[in-house]
Amino acid sequence: MVMCYCYAYLQKGILSHMKKWIWSLFLICISVNIAVAQSGRGVEIILESDVSPGDGASSAVVWVHPTDANLSVFIGTDDNEGIGVYDLSGKLLQFLDDDAIGQADLRYDFPMGDTTIPLIAGGVKDRRKVVFYTINPDTRQLVEINKIDVGVRHTSLCMYRSPVTGGFYAFVMSEGGEAEQYLLTADENGKIVGELRRQFEVGGEVESCIVDDTYSNLYITEGEVAIWRYGAEPEAGIRRRLVDIKGGNIRDETEGITIYYASEGQGYVIVANEQANSFLVYERRGDNAFIGEFSLIQTGDIDAVQEPAGIYVLSAPLGDAFPNGVFITTDDVNQTATSTANTNFKLADWGAIADALGLITDINYNPRTSIQSGVVTVRATHETQPVQAGVDAADDPAIWIHPTDPNLSLIIATDKTPQGGLVTYNLDGTLRQKLPIGRVNNVDLRYNFPLGGELVTIVVGTNRTENNIAILKMNADTRTLENVAARLIVSEAQEVYGICMYHSIITGEFYAIPNSVDGVIEQYRLFDNGAGLVDAELVRTLRLDSQPEGCVADDELGFLYVGEEKVGIWKFYAEPDQPITPIAQVAITDSNPLTADVEGLAIYYAQNGAGYLLASSQGSSRFVVYDRAGDNPLIGVFSVIEGTMVDGISGTDGIDVTNFSLGDAFPTGVFVAQDDLNINPEDNQNFKLVSWGDIAQALGLIVDTTFDPRAIGR
Repeated sequence: MVMCYCYAYLQKGILSHMKKWIWSLFLICISVNIAVAQSGRGVEIILESDVSPGDGASSAVVWVHPTDANLSVFIGTDDNEGIGVYDLSGKLLQFLDDDAIGQADLRYDFPMGDTTIPLIAGGVKDRRKVVFYTINPDTRQLVEINKIDVGVRHTSLCMYRSPVTGGFYAFVMSEGGEAEQYLLTADENGKIVGELRRQFEVGGEVESCIVDDTYSNLYITEGEVAIWRYGAEPEAGIRRRLVDIKGGNIRDETEGITIYYASEGQGYVIVANEQANSFLVYERRGDNAFIGEFSLIQTGDIDAVQEPAGIYVLSAPLGDAFPNGVFITTDDVNQTATSTANTNFKLADWGAIADALGLITDINYNPRTSIQSGVVTVRATHETQPVQAGVDAADDPAIWIHPTDPNLSLIIATDKTPQGGLVTYNLDGTLRQKLPIGRVNNVDLRYNFPLGGELVTIVVGTNRTENNIAILKMNADTRTLENVAARLIVSEAQEVYGICMYHSIITGEFYAIPNSVDGVIEQYRLFDNGAGLVDAELVRTLRLDSQPEGCVADDELGFLYVGEEKVGIWKFYAEPDQPITPIAQVAITDSNPLTADVEGLAIYYAQNGAGYLLASSQGSSRFVVYDRAGDNPLIGVFSVIEGTMVDGISGTDGIDVTNFSLGDAFPTGVFVAQDDLNINPEDNQNFKLVSWGDIAQALGLIVDTTFDPRAIGR
């Protein structure tokens, strides 16, 4: 705080006759601040490497020997001249000077013909080119495989092995913030081929990147701005989260970034805080909470690290030299006793860093073991026509089952743009009807509503244009939606968002349950006003602390599930005369496997109360399956990946599912989900359709087409 006051004086120019005194005080403040910054966080350096031949030490990555950890090496890049191999004493064993490699990364078990190899990718500084190498375990020498051209001038590179698909990827980024993601495969000639799968803009000066394979998180340091977290899957789009920002824990500029892997998803994200000559440590899980800061101090004849850039950490023990794992950093101001030498690498014991900050040391993690996500994959077989607007428009689907011919069933979906409303699609994805009634956000339906002397399907939606509940019926003869609202039913909440319906088998009453951005959940009883139109009355109000959206009611068991986007899934009683407080919290966001935002919720019905509660885990582009019965224990997780005809699903908002056979197209039922990023070919958002039978087979779930959801409460 004292330092801040001193800085304020100088900024205001209040120097006058006290100039020398204030300037002296300012320097004292700086000295005190630095001393405090290093107190309890200064860590000794074990050793330093030979100097980098081109004076451009820029990044490092460790290759762990397959049989003897003492023979492991680290690969150090030199963005002025090339790439080298160093042993664990820091001795330079090999240096290739064909290309000035800026940053490099490594993944094991890359498939190459009938075998697998460790694959190293290196970006050529300021050029649109990536070089691929492997390493000979007998000689510990790098062997170049081939080069590929990319679309951006390299300043940062990192690799990713998907725990979902097993695919290998390389991210290449330019200094100006252009980012490209390439799928890497080997051709029949043993050459690496890169297929462009994603392009996006970070927005500023990119310094470095790293991918957490377990969580499929891509971290990017944006120089003097911030640290960002993106999804690493090609379908993840451009959604991102702020980890830290200049003025927070970042002083001036960030550089390199690395991941400390530990068991059970534990570990840390570590960032080089260049101008502070320090390293910032964040939690690997959840929202990446800041933990602390450390620096590498002068140790004997080895100088302290100044202006660190490229960094790397490994939790696995490296023989006698580093039994607790190793932390490696570049040293841009490498000083000897008499002068400043070429840049080099400094190596520290991870155990000492862990002791200084109270962190864990986990020597059981094996970097050679491929990460298994526990997520099964399925493919969509159909998709709807894209929505008209090229913005965030498509949101929530509801499945309508035709009363006599399941082949004629429809997908009712929302388009939340001002020119949108409700749209319906045939099961082959073609557009059936468009109703431009306003910004309809979410939609739901129930069968057998008594209206005008007949039983009809009632469809409700949250219309954000007028903050009202839209009420329509499905005309089974024409397969079109018709407005049946007796009046404009305006919500008393701040802004309607999600909605679901509940049909009580106890009283026979029908309810619409909209929720609002302010956490208010309203329950309206729907009824025939005597003139063949539907009216509503508010019968109950529930509240959550923050914004909900997805919700679903289990009509048979009498429960209401609500997704509080940043928090988790809550379970209430659905009857209006029951308590307004939750019965339980079914799931918590950002605790594996549910990643915020929690969005769409859906019920898969089966006989005798069996079935499942499904949730859209938007932050991870996955879908989480819980048991419908009891305390809703977790059953499994699936993701929808790209198929031969239809691309995968990412960033999903709303979902729906039915167990009922929908004719020839979906004889085992269907799962429908909004797709935030509709690629291959690139187009506006739409909805994807997946056979329930495929999901059930992948997760070992039941398929029950005998239960008719239209019969509930009949």
